Amino acid sequence: MNFLKNHIWQILFCILLAFNILVILLIISFTNPSYETVNYDDKTSKEEQALPFILPNTTIETLINDNLPYEEFKVSVNEEGVRVNIEQTVLGIKVKSSVQGKPVVDGDNIIIPLSDLNLANLPLSEDTLYTALRTFTDLPEGITMKENEKAIVIESGLFEQYFGIGLQVDKIDYENNAWYFSINNIF
Repeated sequence: MNFLKNHIWQILFCILLAFNILVILLIISFTNPSYETVNYDDKTSKEEQALPFILPNTTIETLINDNLPYEEFKVSVNEEGVRVNIEQTVLGIKVKSSVQGKPVVDGDNIIIPLSDLNLANLPLSEDTLYTALRTFTDLPEGITMKENEKAIVIESGLFEQYFGIGLQVDKIDYENNAWYFSINNIF
């Protein structure tokens, strides 16, 4: 008993300190809101992050011609499709050729199935002309000519290389003067 009498103030101080800590913890737990963790990747899709826009045929034509690194290629885009006029020198002789087609979107690529081929006005079949064009035409990286069908393939990654932004071609409606694009992941 003598021990309690001599140390009563220390015991009361410890009880008061424990009570104060308990009150502070209760106040903090009631006033501090709990925050929910949200995973934004699950709620937002690429379509919501994309910025859509429409360009007319003339703008597409200008963008292609201004950014195409080859002087011998001239592109014309109108309501009839896409026409590429090519003027190359082969063995010192200027050879004019052209291809025309109606572009479509296939995944990340623009496919232009060719319907009108001309190689120096030679009277050859379109298959022979396509083979000659595929063999002798040096296309920029990202543009290829298919081996199994008469078509030009333009990879959408080429837009980022030339224009500095990642463009996705959503739809091509050249007959109504509209090319639908979206810029992905701009934010």
